[in-house]
Amino acid sequence: MKITIHQPNFLPYLGFFDKCDFSDILVLYDSAQFKKNDFQNRNKIKTSDRWIWLTVPVSYKFGDSISKVKIDNSKDWKNTHLKSLKLNYSKSPFYKEYINKIKSIYNKKWTYLSDFNIALINLLLKELKIKCKVVKSSELNIKSRSTQALVDICKKLNAIEYVSGKDGRKYINKELFEKENIMVLSQDYQYPKYKQKFKGFEPYMCILDLLFNEGPASLKIIKSGRKYIN
Repeated sequence: MKITIHQPNFLPYLGFFDKCDFSDILVLYDSAQFKKNDFQNRNKIKTSDRWIWLTVPVSYKFGDSISKVKIDNSKDWKNTHLKSLKLNYSKSPFYKEYINKIKSIYNKKWTYLSDFNIALINLLLKELKIKCKVVKSSELNIKSRSTQALVDICKKLNAIEYVSGKDGRKYINKELFEKENIMVLSQDYQYPKYKQKFKGFEPYMCILDLLFNEGPASLKIIKSGRKYIN
């Protein structure tokens, strides 16, 4: 059993979905602490000039877990997002194929950021035909922190391999995994080029940039950047 663990980010980038496709189980780490100005409530889309942020406004207290962060629905963020997507992608080849499905998520009433993000992630996994099982860390009753929490999640789900992101090499204590005979594989994603709207190629856009431009070829393109090391 191969597991990857990641925060439930907003419209994640390509490498996130490669980890999902590479793994049997995706654990969305919604019990992790919310980070301001990170990718948990914002991400990038390409424009004619360069790129812009799509940001979900939030209300939270310092130290709140991601699962407790509320969306600030006093702001007209939904229409802002959908107008930005239409302006920048309506002439992309596969915009019409996916936009109504994206709108169906946006048009629901959302209180918590993680619920909105997870609904989008589940939709995108389905559209990309990625079949990993999705589990929320908040449902696993794990009390430990840091690397030990990752190890305990793996043990609870009977994992023998843990798929880490690239930054995991900076903070993971691999000895804790080794004590439990769990192999750690670190992602070293090689970001692929693909067709984009407007001149120039901008890497590290949100997943919608790829999906609107490449459609059914998206998963093949995602996998072309795959690289893992132990």
